[in-house]
Amino acid sequence: MDRVSLLPTWLRTHWRAAVHWVIVGVAVGYLAWRVPGLAGDVAKSGKRLEDLQWHWVAVAAACSVGALGLYGEMHRQLLLVGGARLSVPVVQGINTVENAVSSTVPVVGGAGALVYAIDQLRRRGVDAALASWSVLLAGVVDTLTLVALGALGLGWAGRISLAIAVPLALLVVLAGVGGWTVLTHPVVLRRGLHGLLKLGRWIPGLCGTCRVAWSRRAEQAAQRLSTRIALLRPDGLRWLAVITLAVASWLLDFLALTTVVIAVGAPVAWGVLAVGFLVVQGSIALQIFPGGAGLAETGLLGVLLAAGIATAPATASVLIYRIISWLGLSMLGWAVYALWIHTSPVHFHRHAPELSRA
Repeated sequence: MDRVSLLPTWLRTHWRAAVHWVIVGVAVGYLAWRVPGLAGDVAKSGKRLEDLQWHWVAVAAACSVGALGLYGEMHRQLLLVGGARLSVPVVQGINTVENAVSSTVPVVGGAGALVYAIDQLRRRGVDAALASWSVLLAGVVDTLTLVALGALGLGWAGRISLAIAVPLALLVVLAGVGGWTVLTHPVVLRRGLHGLLKLGRWIPGLCGTCRVAWSRRAEQAAQRLSTRIALLRPDGLRWLAVITLAVASWLLDFLALTTVVIAVGAPVAWGVLAVGFLVVQGSIALQIFPGGAGLAETGLLGVLLAAGIATAPATASVLIYRIISWLGLSMLGWAVYALWIHTSPVHFHRHAPELSRA
């Protein structure tokens, strides 16, 4: 009797683990296939690897990892607003995997990364509202920070007029503040959540009972969720910490590109690198290919060549930077994913009380 009752759970657990291992195998296989190709392209570029200043390559790798780590800390600070005190290694692990999924899974990588991060937070006792809010807000703050810094950087480098760059950066900041004020207004928030919950019945893969209940009792659920989210308001010091971490994360990422160029020995003005860096980030944001594969390399190479950099050092700089910031961080994330397949806490789904009542 006991064995029969345990059989479905056993099968379900192992089936999910098998699927996760297949995902790891495909992702790591793809990355392993890309690394030799990019490394070979470095050799073909005409820049000999023994001529590289490897200590600068190591600095670039540390900067890249550090940039991702600062983003993870920003996410942890947002979780603290809602009272979720997860350890630093846990939050960093979640964000490392989130980055890997977003950077290597075609088409749905961005959405899949968000779903993964929220699921992992839920497994560790974070309520659904806080988990979703922290993941989404971290991404929004990070994106707005990049746009504002990009405008200022292009203005400082003389690519656009400072008379345009500074107001543009201020406009981004004001848009962020205005958007936060409007979207967190109780009435607007409740109505927005009401509409989303009405659409909940069409979301695949979720609990069927919850999907039907969300549709039937959307107003009640929206009221509960909006009340919870309304409490998630960082104070001034917390906002300062979050924004500082976001700025530092992007600057460290840019420093990774700069140190790679130094390692190759290509004298490039930082203004040129700023343009190239923004091209890379724009290619990644398009999500046409995982991690901006192909587009990012082509765009950055075009910027360097247009600035008069010789083909060999320009090509080597692009490929080494992408090996570190894309493939290297993705491999790190998938390693954490594989480690957590059998060690991640099990999340037992529970219906919200007001949704489960008839």
